[in-house]
Amino acid sequence: MESEEVTAMAHPNQLERRKTVLIDRDFQLRFIGRLGGFLLFYLLLFLVIAIVAPVVFTFLGDPPEWALMETAFRVEVLMRLILAPLVCTFLCLFAHGVLETFRIAGPNFRFKAVMRDLSRLRVPRGVQVRKSDLLQDTAAEFHQALVVVHDQLATVRGETKTALAKARQALGPATGEAGQEALAALAKLEREVDAFELLTCAPMCEPIGQGPGEKAIEPMSEAAVAKTTLASAKSRD
Repeated sequence: MESEEVTAMAHPNQLERRKTVLIDRDFQLRFIGRLGGFLLFYLLLFLVIAIVAPVVFTFLGDPPEWALMETAFRVEVLMRLILAPLVCTFLCLFAHGVLETFRIAGPNFRFKAVMRDLSRLRVPRGVQVRKSDLLQDTAAEFHQALVVVHDQLATVRGETKTALAKARQALGPATGEAGQEALAALAKLEREVDAFELLTCAPMCEPIGQGPGEKAIEPMSEAAVAKTTLASAKSRD
């Protein structure tokens, strides 16, 4: 434990980097398994069509000697000149597919993590993926939506607190039953809004305003929100 703490203190940037390269291992393994299965199936299918089938048809009847020699020559040529390059090609395709899974499993992990946070009322201010990842357009749309929701929720939280303070000041302590019910309703609304936890951009998802020396994030202006919404609508069209 002490060595891990010392490593964390000595290499904070390395730990932050590790947080941003997480991928969905289950999704990746399933994809690799399906890819390997398909490639193996097509390789075996080629072997059956190119080698097994001619040999079987040759020995079904009473083949002449030239037919046996031609079949043996064909099998030898396929084994020496075609099979090895074909296997190498399939291995290269498999390796390339494995590398591509990292570019898909990374965004998939981040999107699932954000969904889990949202189900726990934790709202990150956007989501980031690596530049080499796929699904960049989807990540950009998701990021814009999260920023709009996050900033709107922050605005609603501030306006709710202001409204509650003004209502208490206007009604005063000696208010009637209707006033008390109104204050109770506003207080309940404030608690419901406070149940949401505003976070920094995913995948870090740190509580805003609680980190050491952390700067406050300025919410988007109404013009920026309108511009983002218009851009999203145009991209969908």
